[in-house]
This record gives sequence, structure tokens and C-alpha cells, in this order.
Amino acid sequence: MENILKTILLEYEKSQFILDLVEHDSGATFVSITQNIQGIETSQKLKINPSVLTDILFVLQEYNEEIHKSFPSDRHAYFSEEKQNKVVARFLKGVSIEDLLLQFDCSKQIIEQILYNKGIEIPQQDKVKKYYHRRKKK
Repeated sequence: MENILKTILLEYEKSQFILDLVEHDSGATFVSITQNIQGIETSQKLKINPSVLTDILFVLQEYNEEIHKSFPSDRHAYFSEEKQNKVVARFLKGVSIEDLLLQFDCSKQIIEQILYNKGIEIPQQDKVKKYYHRRKKK
């Protein structure tokens, strides 16, 4: 029998991952990763021995760095629901889109798309012209 010590759920657009820290009856501890994809009724499960876990993490971090070098981060930026809510909350507090770009390190189109998807209208940010009043000579 297996005893689950800790569970973390990661949810994304089309799939979710359940990461479990599991202790076996023999006393051995391992990591179990289960992936559930929307639309597919079967789930895929992977059990990782703790002795190879550090090597796997090292390889995955190297792959992650290579992927980020080959693709700009803006093109494949994914904002979780929590991050999207932070963008909306800061925008509603009065933070400009330009400042949000710096805070979240993404393109203007992504920020505008998030706000549009949440039903928030973006006002035109045209510069206001000063009213020039000409004095009449007396």
C-alpha cells in the first residue's frame, strides 16, 4: 500500500498535473506525477525513484534554458489565472499598461488581451492637449 505524504495540483489550459510525494510500505519514498488531459479520459502516470530525481531535474532545467534561448518569452507567455487576476487588479488600481509591461515582462498585446478577456475596457491613452487661451489686447 502507498501513503501519500504531500500533493500539489498544477492546472493549465488543456491539462492538469498531480504531483504526489508517496511513501511505500517498504519505507521507500518516491515522486508520482499524473497528467490528465481534457477531452481524453485516460491519465498518464509516472513514478520517479528519488535517487534519479536530481539528475532528471538537472536535465529538465537545461532543456528549459535551451527552450527560452530559442523562443522569445513573449511568444509563448502563459499567464495563470492568478497572474491574470494580478494584472487586472493592478490595472484597476491605476497602474498604466506600460508599467504592467515592465512588471510582468511581456508584450503590450498580451496585457491588452488579458484585460479584454476579463471584460475591461482600455481607454485611449492619447496625450491631452493643453488649452491655449489667447489674451485679447485692450
